[in-house]
Amino acid sequence: MTKLERALKEAEQLPDELREQLGDQLLHYIHNYLALRDDLDAGLAELDAGQMRDGKSVFASLKAKHGL
Repeated sequence: MTKLERALKEAEQLPDELREQLGDQLLHYIHNYLALRDDLDAGLAELDAGQMRDGKSVFASLKAKHGL
């Protein structure tokens, strides 16, 4: 059993309202993670294509967009 499976099993014992809050937070985290991964993949593709960008502006943009 994975840690996620254990966490979901234990979450079933929580009150409905708390489960909804946890679900919202988990979905938010997952969506942010996937968006960040996509942005990083796009940035790596740009680098592979020889498109250079200023690192400071790239990281500032990622921080602003993803709240890092």
